[in-house]
Amino acid sequence: MIRGSVVVALLATLVWGCSSDGTDGADSAGPVSCSAAIPGAAGGAAMPGVCVDLVGGSAQDVANNRQQCMQPGNTFALALCSHAGASGGCRENFGAVQITTWYYSDTTAADTKDLCEGLARVAPKGVTIEFVLP
Repeated sequence: MIRGSVVVALLATLVWGCSSDGTDGADSAGPVSCSAAIPGAAGGAAMPGVCVDLVGGSAQDVANNRQQCMQPGNTFALALCSHAGASGGCRENFGAVQITTWYYSDTTAADTKDLCEGLARVAPKGVTIEFVLP
């Protein structure tokens, strides 16, 4: 089952994608990622929740996404997300920009695939969303 915070993170991903018009290949920057952990039960260690990759954005996209990622518990990196422990991801394509949201923790590949397929049905024109395995 996908937790509420994971769905919120996914919605933030959709906003990330809207920050670029997909035509900035000449000044392409990245890849970058932003990961969020789910707090552990009863004070236990935090578990990976979601991680969002951005590939093909402009230098301004990288700066915007770094700032958006700087919430307590999030980690911004100038690298792709780790696939260790990921159940799968939803990959969005906007011309030259590609965003992948990877799901971890108690999310199954089937849950992630269902989510991606649902998002693909309501995606705006010009945006493709597909399920990908790590």
